[in-house]
Amino acid sequence: MAGLPILKIHSCSEVINNSDYVDIDYTASNMFNIPKITVTTDQNVNYFLSDVTINTARINFSQTFTGTVKYTAISIK
Repeated sequence: MAGLPILKIHSCSEVINNSDYVDIDYTASNMFNIPKITVTTDQNVNYFLSDVTINTARINFSQTFTGTVKYTAISIK
């Protein structure tokens, strides 16, 4: 099985109330490197990531957002 990729995956959801952004923390997952992050929301709002590090990131919204945001951080070694 040598040579196969190793994955670390962290999934979570946050309830947001009237905010322009949410800071997420996936430190407990001990990522191998800066992860790829996917985001979904339960409302029609645009979002983008900023300040992505090996432990944290910020999800920014295009307008003040109230609802649930779900995210998954994936790190491959």
